[in-house]
Amino acid sequence: MQLPRLLLPGVAVVAAAGLVAVTFLTGDDPALVDTSDVAADADDTPDSDDTIPADAPSPSRMDPIRVDDESMAVGDPDAPLVMVTFESYGCGWCGHFHNLTMPQVMTDWVDTGQLRLESRMMPYEERALPGAKAGAAAGLQDKYWELSEYLYPYIAGGGEPLFDREPTDEEMAAYHERQAEPQMLAYIESVADEVGLDYDRFLTDYASAEVDASVEGDTQMGYAIGFTGTPAFVVNGVPVGGYLSYDRMDDLLTNILADSVT
Repeated sequence: MQLPRLLLPGVAVVAAAGLVAVTFLTGDDPALVDTSDVAADADDTPDSDDTIPADAPSPSRMDPIRVDDESMAVGDPDAPLVMVTFESYGCGWCGHFHNLTMPQVMTDWVDTGQLRLESRMMPYEERALPGAKAGAAAGLQDKYWELSEYLYPYIAGGGEPLFDREPTDEEMAAYHERQAEPQMLAYIESVADEVGLDYDRFLTDYASAEVDASVEGDTQMGYAIGFTGTPAFVVNGVPVGGYLSYDRMDDLLTNILADSVT
């Protein structure tokens, strides 16, 4: 089964020269990303499996970029599909993806054992950095997914994605205010009890070298793969950049599953 073209207008996946070869999704063959040189810790990178055809997606292609922390993952670790997402609580399009696409993905794919979902924090711009650090800090308390239920609707502002027009100055100002560190931290404090988050510990972790290093490592990995914005995904070795509706995500997962080898 051939994969559909899924690169959205204005959302580019650009290869990082010398680090990784990215083939764009076309109507012909699966586009694969070589993740052999982008592991968080090169010493832990497993040997490649020479039995996998060079042009076939496979869950084993994800080994170099999978997360080590279970708090940043949901789903069966041995699922036939593995998707690593690059995102941030500070990213509005990530918010729309989690609000509008993720619930059905969880029901149809994760809960049925077909998809393992793992998240890495990649602030696509400086303003998204507080959201990325907040995600990593929440993960240290095993509360990333719980806080996501609050932070992604917060950052999206409760509105619908703007596909047919540019945001107004007032809308952009409100979005940037939600991204700002003081406002975001205040919002997290206001929902901490509902989330079950130890807010004092969260603040300590948020300001820690561990969280800084985690976000920096995730960001550099995303750049090495070729991503320049978020949300971005790698599914069984297939890279896709940009917001996807549920229907397009469902098509993507269905086709990659059909083309994947174990």
